[in-house]
Amino acid sequence: MTPRYTFSQAALLVGRRPDTIRRWSVGNPRSYQGQSVFDKPLIEADGVRHDGQLPLSFLNLLELQMLSRYRDDAALQAIRPALEYAAEALDQARPLLSVDFHVHGGELFTRFAASRASGGELVVNATRGGQVTLAEVVAEATSNIDYDEGTAYRLWLRSRRVPVFVDTRVASGQPITSETGVRIDAIDTRHREGYRDEEIAYDTGANQEEITAALELAAA
Repeated sequence: MTPRYTFSQAALLVGRRPDTIRRWSVGNPRSYQGQSVFDKPLIEADGVRHDGQLPLSFLNLLELQMLSRYRDDAALQAIRPALEYAAEALDQARPLLSVDFHVHGGELFTRFAASRASGGELVVNATRGGQVTLAEVVAEATSNIDYDEGTAYRLWLRSRRVPVFVDTRVASGQPITSETGVRIDAIDTRHREGYRDEEIAYDTGANQEEITAALELAAA
């Protein structure tokens, strides 16, 4: 997958802090009881990680979007082996890109949880509050993904009710409005320059609902 996003861009798109996205993507050195330890990354970044480069791909964005639904560290650590289990079962090296994962991922995650030493479903605290299972989070996460010939190509940001998404085939995968295809940064730049909403609409062709959603995303 082609690297497209910086840590800061990915953080904006999935609704997490840049330092959290960096930690999940490349790991985190820290001190524990006077010893230096290293927390392994939860995903494998597809690009280089030097300053000024784009370390994260669209697939990484899908992975981070799924991770962002958790605040339970134990559940976060379970995602990687669960995805490896799904990859083997589906014979897909990157299962999150496959429509088969959308169809069968919840079932596979349930099977993975039952195969763990403790047995039973893995119940975790989700970002939205309350307890859910890994299978339920798979269903929610993949509901915002569009597929073409079985491969993911579009991610709706926040939900399908919010008219902004990223599409690997348009605008180099940068976020755009869903109806008019205007880049979010174009709307945000005009807003910061003092343009009124009606002027932004006239200048870009975006409608009011899209402008509101774009500005809310940019301000997150």
